[in-house]
Amino acid sequence: MLTCVSRVPSVLSRSLMVAVWASLCLVGSNSAFADSDSDSDSDSDSDSDFDQPDVSVRSAWVQVVPPNRGLVRAIVDGERCPIAHFDRRHARMKVRTRPDADFDVLVCELLVPTGTRWIEVGGRKLRPVSRNPQRIAVIGDTGCRMKAGIHLDDGFQDCRDPNAWQFAEVAQRVAEWQPDLIIQLGDYIYREQKCPDGCSLCQGLVFLSPGVRMRIWNEEFFNPAQPMLEAAPLVLVRGDHEKCSRAGRGYFRFLDPQSLGQQCADFSAPYSLDFEGLQLIVMDTVQAEDTEQKLSPEVVINRYARDFERAAELATGASWLLSHRPIWSLRPKRALSRSEANGDPKENWVGEAACLNQQFPDAAGLTVESLNATVQAALHASNLNGTLPSEVEVVLASHVHVSEVLSFSGGRPPEFTIGNGGTKMLPTVTDGLLEVPIDSQTATNATMLEAVHGFFGFTPHPSGGWRAEVLDVRGETIASCSINDKQALCQSR
Repeated sequence: MLTCVSRVPSVLSRSLMVAVWASLCLVGSNSAFADSDSDSDSDSDSDSDFDQPDVSVRSAWVQVVPPNRGLVRAIVDGERCPIAHFDRRHARMKVRTRPDADFDVLVCELLVPTGTRWIEVGGRKLRPVSRNPQRIAVIGDTGCRMKAGIHLDDGFQDCRDPNAWQFAEVAQRVAEWQPDLIIQLGDYIYREQKCPDGCSLCQGLVFLSPGVRMRIWNEEFFNPAQPMLEAAPLVLVRGDHEKCSRAGRGYFRFLDPQSLGQQCADFSAPYSLDFEGLQLIVMDTVQAEDTEQKLSPEVVINRYARDFERAAELATGASWLLSHRPIWSLRPKRALSRSEANGDPKENWVGEAACLNQQFPDAAGLTVESLNATVQAALHASNLNGTLPSEVEVVLASHVHVSEVLSFSGGRPPEFTIGNGGTKMLPTVTDGLLEVPIDSQTATNATMLEAVHGFFGFTPHPSGGWRAEVLDVRGETIASCSINDKQALCQSR
């Protein structure tokens, strides 16, 4: 049985203070997912049906669901789910959700039978889940930025220029790396605001709004991600851009690992994916505001405190904790001008200045701030008293648009912040990283790598622990890290 916290509808307002405390429930470990051993659709299929041309499949992938099962998903046109082929067996997939005004597609799913060696859906060859993945690719923050603001990574990318928005190339490099498992740490959708008048970078691009949500998901994730989706099974973490007030409906429709009980929810329970010698503990932390100046309400802190306690119960062996928002991270920042601090909307800016892209100042003009105040407060409010269980050896997060690795003393595991998947990046800061307190500690080792897009590739180290390569859009290694005894040491190439 899998213990879970029931979901809370999206109401992040005063009513959330009451609604967030959902009761604990017990559900069967497979009850939240399609039953691969039962009939796969309300349609009955004769043997001859499986020899006929099937429905049009737009996208297909295998997703890892608790405790360690493959769930094949497909996005299709029409009203009938496709046939999934498992070795010499075949079954019609089940409907996950039907088309609506925003999403004009059928979403289908089916559990992969145990022992399957190969999968095919709509002519796409897919891989089953490995019990012992040896090559784990990790990527995060892949979307194309379209947002006005005062932060260094605000602005408008040219989403049509593969040299400006490089996620498609990164996804291709991930596939060529031949991973056994791919982890995407969240923030799939970034096209959230209308292109400003006068900004040529984004004129004609649609943004996330009623009637075009499926188009946005296709252009920003499914189309560029196709090589990656078909390369290996995926763990798909929710990001804060997938809050219910943002792109959450699309995330729950397509990527959430549980059955679709409702269109969106503010919170999801932690869950564990159990591999041989490694557990992945996944936490949904999207409601956690970053800084003490903008701390989340106490009800959010208390909810995440309970989630940390549940995550600790799930961690029964060597574990990595996956969370979109980091627990311990450093984010580059600059001093704001008076007009920026007062909320100057820059409404009168014209020409390319209307794109609102911040210019990177010299590194000497930058400092760093520590994150995440809300997640840290929740960890201290839990019965863990601010310390992760000893089983957690690594923390993986994204959210901050850098490639960063921090190690600590006192048994705190190293944190990898992997926010370089394609969105507009922050500048690199290398000075003073060991001087800024992060949840009452300073890092013993800190690396913030060059601001280039790419991904991290993890492989077991022959002498124990893990090794991580940092690869750029050309697939070239720009840094390597060794991870052992809760210490991560990185060297640039």
